[in-house]
Formats: sequence, C-alpha cells, structure tokens
Amino acid sequence: MSIDNQSLKQFAGSMAKCLAAALPVSQALELSGARTPSRPLRTAVAAARTRCEDGLPVSEALAPGAALFPRHFLPVLRAGEAAGKQAEAFQLLYRHCQRIGPSLRVVRNTWLYPLICIVFGWIIRVGIFIYFGRYHSAVNFAVTAFGLSAFLVLTGWLLCRLPPVKRAIDFLLLQIPVLRETELRLGFVLYFSTFRLAYEGGGLDVVQIFDLALATVRNETIRRDLRPAREILAANGPIGEAFEECSLLDHETKGLIHTGSLSGQLDQCLNKIVEKAAWQLELTLRIFNQFFQRLVVFCVVMSIVETVLMCIL
Repeated sequence: MSIDNQSLKQFAGSMAKCLAAALPVSQALELSGARTPSRPLRTAVAAARTRCEDGLPVSEALAPGAALFPRHFLPVLRAGEAAGKQAEAFQLLYRHCQRIGPSLRVVRNTWLYPLICIVFGWIIRVGIFIYFGRYHSAVNFAVTAFGLSAFLVLTGWLLCRLPPVKRAIDFLLLQIPVLRETELRLGFVLYFSTFRLAYEGGGLDVVQIFDLALATVRNETIRRDLRPAREILAANGPIGEAFEECSLLDHETKGLIHTGSLSGQLDQCLNKIVEKAAWQLELTLRIFNQFFQRLVVFCVVMSIVETVLMCIL
C-alpha cells in the first residue's frame, strides 16, 4: 500500500518546520509521524526514528519502506543531505505535493469517473436482463464483463512488473498524444526541482547533482534521453550545451537552461521551467478529461440502449 499525497504533504511540511527550528532529526520524525493520518507512514516513520537515533541519515532510515513512497521521495532527501539542506529538501517535497495535488486529482478522475460509469452501466444492463426475464443472459453478461475485466487487469498488472514490458510501456506512453505531454511534464517537474535543490546547496559537482536528479525520473525512456547530457557534464562541458543533447526537451526549456547557466541565475530559470511544466500538466489533463469522460458516458448509454433493444425485439 502506497502513501497518499495528502499524508506525504503533511509529513514533509511538518519535517521542514521542525528541522528549520533546529530540532533533532529523531524528534522531528517523532512529532511529524504522530500527526500523519496514514498508518503505513506512521509505521515507516517510527522505524526510521529508531534508525536515526543509531546515526543513520533520514534517507537511509526510511529506505526499508521505500516501496511505500513515490520514486522521487528518497532521492530528493539524499540530494538535500548531500547539499547540507535537509530542511529545504523536505520543503521541496512539501511544495511538490502541493503543486501536483490538483494534477493527481485530475489523474484520478481520469480513470475513476469512467470506471464508475462503466460499472454502473454493467449493473443497469444486468438489471434490464433480469427485468425482461432473461436470467441466463444476465448471468452470462455478469460473468463475462466482471470476470474478463478482472482477469485482464490482473494480467496487465503482472506483465507491468516485468522490466522489458515496463520499458516498452514507457516508450509507448511517449508516442500517444496527451499521455506523452503528461509523462514528460511529470518527469521534468521532479527532475528540475531536484536539480535546483542540489544546485542551490553547493558543495556538489554537477555530475553528482545530475545523478541525484535523474533518480527521481520514473520513465526509462526519459532517463535514457537525459543520460547523454551526463557525458558532457562529466567532461566539464557547459550545462546549456549538455541539455541540448536531450531530444525530449523543448526549445524554450533548453533556452532557459542556456540563459540561466550563462547569467549565473540557473536556479531561477529552473524554477520557471518547473512552474510552467506543472501548469501545463494540469491544463492538459483537464482538457483531456472533458472529452474522455463524455466519450465514456456516451458509450455506456449506447450499450444500455442496445441491451434494451435486444430484450424488446
């Protein structure tokens, strides 16, 4: 069971305040963990508090429960610890949870509302068969609709756990309009937020910053597209030139990176990139939902009409 975004936001915000007030890490974990409504998070934080008392940093203390957290959570903490900005790392996580909250609600609505409509449509169709005395048809439809759907979902979930299948899905997501924009903006919001955090902290070379930021990107195709930039950075090439090698970045983003690296205001330019990507992500999802949900409702209504006509004729 993963931890919901609201609980993560509350935990990260509380940790940022506690650490900014110079409280010991173990005490900050105790106070922040006690306030969260998420039971898995409370359990993970309680175990992490004991490990922190033994001298482990927060990121390592939380590592045994890594499966509960989003992919970006622990790498951001590592970046903050490496840069000596632990409180700022939790503040970044808080802002990120706050920023993507509306987008996550839109993403949830993208599958939840259509799912409710489809299931409701199935129930109505079963009821119509029963009303007209077609009990055999009702049973067949219920078994076919619910059983086949459950089988396909389970099969899809198992296949997605295979690395080759996951890589193929990551690639396909970037070939489908709307899904491509959504995947890119989610990945780059996290990547550049983490890059900025580590960059502002100082004390790290740019290759280390790159690696910490890259660890937050979930999509393997995006990660592979970013990797050539690392070779240029490792050869002491300029940051602007390095990101020119990334074909998935648009020209405006590359221009902002160039401008920031030349003017010494890279952190401000990265912040502009993040804010723009987050705004575009939410807008894209809202527009998509308007069309997709109406299409699903139309298909469900037509299937109900078809069932009624089958029973009458």
